[in-house]
Amino acid sequence: MAVADQILNNVYNSLGLQNSTDEEKYLEIDNIVNALQILNNTSTINPKTTGTISERLCELALRSRVPDIYKNISDRWNFMADFSVLGHPFNLLISVKSFKAKERLLVSGSGNILSPTIGWGLFDDTNEWTENRTRTYLFRSFIVIYMPSALYNIISTNSKNINNINGKPFLRSIDDFTNDLTNAVNNDVIDITLF
Repeated sequence: MAVADQILNNVYNSLGLQNSTDEEKYLEIDNIVNALQILNNTSTINPKTTGTISERLCELALRSRVPDIYKNISDRWNFMADFSVLGHPFNLLISVKSFKAKERLLVSGSGNILSPTIGWGLFDDTNEWTENRTRTYLFRSFIVIYMPSALYNIISTNSKNINNINGKPFLRSIDDFTNDLTNAVNNDVIDITLF
């Protein structure tokens, strides 16, 4: 078993989620993130392991809401994103990052509006989400970025008020991800205009 899965299993057990469905686990995402933050603050988790953990958590939502229309992106193309979702009029990319966005999130994704990108991460630094920095993601064809509610609640109002190409909030809490996926499914594909 991978270290990331061992850590996640320990967190799930500590929260009483060991026998829960993917959806039930994702509904507890804030508690899972808090438990992971405590672990990371106590003893820093290897960055590669936190990346895998982040991917596993994002995938809980994908498996529970769009199980038949998402795919893991192969190693050959994972510089661009971690998952793709069948979409209309274009497929959707999902780039997953762990605690720091840095430039890694900014240079991921397609950079092309014909393959819009969602950013999903366990980000923990308000300084990475200033209004000016947040706007740069729009130029890289991100349509939404999901972050832990603890961070979302303390970033600036100016950053929160930025809208995406569809006129909807650009920054959102990871709590919203499953509902947004469900609301965007139209005829068994993701309608990217609904994000």
